[in-house]
Amino acid sequence: MTQGLAQVISIDEVKISNDIDQPVLITPGTYEAVMVDWKVNYNGYFRRHILLMHFRIIEMGPSHGVILPAWFNVKESKSKTTVKAGWKSDFLRMYQACFDTKLDRKDRIPMSSFDSVLLKVEVMTIAKDTKGQPLAKINQYSRVKRCIEVIS
Repeated sequence: MTQGLAQVISIDEVKISNDIDQPVLITPGTYEAVMVDWKVNYNGYFRRHILLMHFRIIEMGPSHGVILPAWFNVKESKSKTTVKAGWKSDFLRMYQACFDTKLDRKDRIPMSSFDSVLLKVEVMTIAKDTKGQPLAKINQYSRVKRCIEVIS
């Protein structure tokens, strides 16, 4: 007979989807999270390159295990391990504040810094569409606004 751990699931717990792109709504605030993956894509709607990062909430509670996206405007780069961003961009400023480092170059921001670190992230609710129209409560979703600091 083998022993295992049982997982207790609350009825009120957020349902975790297998589809990483499916929008999820959780309570806004700060959470402990880890980065799952990242990629830079060209967004034809906004006509710019967007850094898409996915974070898994690892803080115990109703949102444990939920994966949330974060989007940042960046510049085109051919690198598979670094990102290029402007000096005054939200991503570069967040990166420097989160990792408490002053970057020498804006075209070689290493994404490996996010690997295997526990982060404190700020989660916000998206309640309006791209045209500024309010979203129905059922269509609202959460995203990571920024990484605040490295916890460990």
